[in-house]
Formats: sequence, structure tokens, C-alpha cells
Amino acid sequence: MHTHSEAKEESKKFKKRILKASIWSTGSHVLNQAIRLGSNLIMTRLLVPEYFGLMAIANVFIYGLQMMSDMGLRQSLIQSKRFDETFINTIWTMQVIRGCAIWLMSLLVAVVLYCLNAIDFWPKESVYHDPLLPYIVALIGIGALISGFESTKLAISSRELSLAKNVTIGLMSQICGITVMICWALLDKSVWPMVAAALVSSLVTTTLSHTMFGGVRNQFHWDKAAFEQIFHFGKWVFVSSILGFLLLSSDKLILGAMVDARLLGLYAIAFFIVGAVKDLITNVIHNVGFPALSEAYRAKPESLKEVYYKLRLPFDAVSILGAGVLFATGEIIVKLLYDDRYAAAGWIIQILSVGLFQLRYNLAGECFMAMGKPRILTTLILFDIVLLYVLAYLGFNWYGFKGFVWAVTMSSTAMIPLVIWYKYKYGLLHWKRELMVLPLLPVGYGVGLLVTQLITL
Repeated sequence: MHTHSEAKEESKKFKKRILKASIWSTGSHVLNQAIRLGSNLIMTRLLVPEYFGLMAIANVFIYGLQMMSDMGLRQSLIQSKRFDETFINTIWTMQVIRGCAIWLMSLLVAVVLYCLNAIDFWPKESVYHDPLLPYIVALIGIGALISGFESTKLAISSRELSLAKNVTIGLMSQICGITVMICWALLDKSVWPMVAAALVSSLVTTTLSHTMFGGVRNQFHWDKAAFEQIFHFGKWVFVSSILGFLLLSSDKLILGAMVDARLLGLYAIAFFIVGAVKDLITNVIHNVGFPALSEAYRAKPESLKEVYYKLRLPFDAVSILGAGVLFATGEIIVKLLYDDRYAAAGWIIQILSVGLFQLRYNLAGECFMAMGKPRILTTLILFDIVLLYVLAYLGFNWYGFKGFVWAVTMSSTAMIPLVIWYKYKYGLLHWKRELMVLPLLPVGYGVGLLVTQLITL
């Protein structure tokens, strides 16, 4: 039994680890986004919008295969009380098998796309009709094969809230990929530099994950009891991941069949700008929030609510302020950063920015996962996806492309009441803390208007 002073000291150490991990995660993400923005600005001047649309669709296919084969291996390693070498290597073995399966499935998808194009199945203005798409999908799939061999030490570092090496590896792989992409694009203004960048990044990440960490290396091993434990936890993660893919990527999949590559490319650019804020929040939730909540629940379940709200405060600030600022500055951002070919992305940014308001509730999903209740997350995602498809259909048919973009945004915010209900049911709701941050929305909008006025003077 711990004495009161020992427990207090452990709490201080835990808070310090959370703070340190948050700093590493946030700092790396800001740097990551700055590098991505720089490369994006360069590439938009070298390449036409159509190539960004093609890459957006190809990445959606690979992302879909990844999500549809997700058994929660990383989450199992972080959340589970079992943490022996047999358990870890069983997870790594499953990870390698999954990577091979994704690669093979990507080849199958590429063949299907090629055959459908051969019989003119798609409308000629559709992105899917482009003859390059099957080859892009087949090549990007190799990246999943490479990533399957990543060391589990990346996940273990997240479990321990020790992210320094993870951050270093992420930045090095990003820089290597972008360097190859830009150098190639200077010589060949085609879509292939972007494909090469994805493969190089995967190769660098996998290589460094094995060379930068000490200790025993992963090896192939199979333990039936470990597999059964992973499967029991991962079956709901599997369902959640499939639904999550349909939720997060349906916009691009549907638009790919409805609009041409240029319009989809504009949507992808707008999504990239809003995603800079979105990815910051989801990245910290993924790398800090879930491990911290899991550790808190393993050690002291009754402390989960307090830890949850302390963690969520910075997410509230960034998401709510970000929504207000981007809604006010969307058009001026595009005008400053891109040439006239991308001007239409401005109003798309404004609409998509409204969806940032909901992001702060993503931490609740991680909280339910930490409690060993992934089924709740599945229910939330299913509710969201039904709304998305209904609203997207109505929005596009009634108001065209702009109606579709509004549908994407509103479907995510409509699930907030259900999240709040689940929090109330499991004793995680604190109304005062839910409401006290809402004034940040008009503050963010006011800041955005001020910035816009200063720029346009």
C-alpha cells in the first residue's frame, strides 16, 4: 500500500510525464505542420490541382484498407495490463501479417479500378476514371507492407509517455519524404513525386523504429492466450475502425464519383488547412490523451473524471478558438498562400472549420477506450456516419457541392448530445466545465476578423 506522501509524489510524476509528453507531441506537430505547409505551397506551384485530387483518392483507398484491418494492436499494447515479451511479439507478428494483407488488397483494388476503367464504368469527369489511379494505389500499398514491420517500441514509448524518439523519427521520415518529393517534382511535374514521398517516409520510419531504440528486438512469435486477449479487445476496435473510415473518408469517396479531380483537389487543399488544427488535437489525444487516461484508469479508476477534464482544457481552447479564427479568415488565408487556381478553397475552409468545435469531444472516446469499453466508441461513430450519409445526400441534391460541404460539417457536431449522454451515464460529466469554455468561440471569431482587417488594410 502506498502512503499518502508516496501517492502524492506519484501523482506529481504522472503530471510531469503528461506535460512533457504534451510538449513533445504539440511541438513536433507544430513543426510537422509548418514543414507540410511549406512543402504544400511549393508543390501547389509545381503541380496542377488534379494531382492533389488523385492522391487524395488513392490515400483514401489505402487508409480504408488499413482501417478495415485494424484490430487495435497499438491500443492493446497501451491499454493492457499484460506487458511481457510474448505478448509484445505476438502483437508484432499480427502487425506484420496485417501489413502484408493490406499490400495484397491494395493490388486487388488497383486491378478492380483498372478493369472498371477499361469498360468505362465511371463517368469521364470522375476522378476514378483517371488511368493513373490504379497504378498510384498499387504503389502506395507498398508503404503499408513496409510499415507492417515497424518496431513495437514506438507504441511502447507512447504507453510510457516517452515521446522524444517517436517525435524524432516522425520528423526525420517526413523531411526525407518531402526532400525526395520536391527534388523529383523539379525534374518531373507529375503525380509520382508525391507517391515516392509516401514510400520513402514509410521506409525511414520503419528503419529508425528498429535502430533508434535499445533492448530486445521484435521477433516472430505466436501465443494463443495473447491472441485471444488482443482479439477480445480488438473486435470492437475493428468495427469502430471500419465505421471510422466510412465516417472520415466518405466525403472524398463520394466526391470522387460526383466531381472532377480539380474540384476534389480544391477540397483537399481546404481540408489540409483545417486539418492543421484538427491533426494537432487528434495527434495529442492519440499520443498523450489515450496513454494517460489508460494509466490513470489502471492505477486509480476513480480519478479518471478529474484527469479527463484536466487533459481536455487545452483541447477545448485550441478547437473552439481555431473554429472561430478559421471561419473568419478562410478566404484571406487562401488568397495569401495560394495562386488564383486555388481561390475557391477559401469558402470551403470556412465551412469545414465549424466542425472543429466537435473535436474536443474526441477525448471522451479515448476515455471509453481506456475504460475497456470500445463498444461505446463504435456506437458513436455509427450514429455519426448515418447522419453523414443522410445529410450528404440531401445537401448535394438540394444545394450542390456547397450543400455537401455543410453536410460534412454538421454531421459531426450533431453527435455531441449523444457523447454527453454517455459521459453522464458513466459518471464523467461536469456541466460547469462543459459550458465555461464556450465564450472562446466568439473570441476566436473576433480575433479572426481583426486579423483579416489588418491584412486587408
